[in-house]
Order: sequence, then C-alpha cells, then structure tokens
Amino acid sequence: MVQYFQDSERKVINPELLNEQALSDARTIKQARPTQMTSAQLRRFYGEAKNLEKKATDKTSGRVTEEAFAPVFPLVKMLKSKVAYAANPSNPKVPKEFKDWMEERIDAVQTASDFQAFLLHFEAVVGFCYGEGMK
Repeated sequence: MVQYFQDSERKVINPELLNEQALSDARTIKQARPTQMTSAQLRRFYGEAKNLEKKATDKTSGRVTEEAFAPVFPLVKMLKSKVAYAANPSNPKVPKEFKDWMEERIDAVQTASDFQAFLLHFEAVVGFCYGEGMK
C-alpha cells in the first residue's frame, strides 16, 4: 500500500514519492512491454485526474476541501475502471504495469489530502517519464 504521508496527521507528504519513487515508477512504466506506454496515454489519465481536482476545488477558498471532494471521490475510484478498459488484454492501449500502478495508488486515496498527494506523485511520475525520453 502506498504511504502518501510521513506523519500521522497526514500533513507532510512522503518526499520519496516526489523523487526516488517517482523516478523508479516512471522507469517501470516507460519500459513496460509488450504494450509501450505512450505520452498521449499518460497525459490522458493525468489530465483526467487534474479535471477531477478542478471539480473537487472549493469555489470560495480555491482549495480542494473534504466537502468539495466528497462528490468527486466516486469518480476518483472510477479511474480504476477506465485504466482497466485501456489495459484490456485483447487490445491494450496501456501496459499492465501502468494499470497496476494506478490501481494501487487509487486504492490508497481515501481523503482529499490523499487525492492531492496522489496528484503530486502522478505529476512527478509524468515529469520523470518525459525526462526519461517517453514519446
């Protein structure tokens, strides 16, 4: 299970998720075969997650709050079905490694804070994927 935070109050994100772990995850995703992960597919899922962030942002404070996140939470969980569809073994658009990676991280999202940590981790992975030469 992914540990998004390094403190029990869940306020300090685990810095490894934004550095060493993100780089390792990016390399695993980029090198997956037989279906190669493309930058278009990666951006598709990252963009979808960022769109959910917009829906979970409180209009008054401009921040993701628990109250604004509550109706978005089921849509976050639904990302698992979308990535499963894209990883369909008979015609895969994304590798199984990416599907497994997404499922594990989405399973770890239970609160608005978890979701924000997931987004930061996903952003770091996207950056490292591009840095590693993903096309």
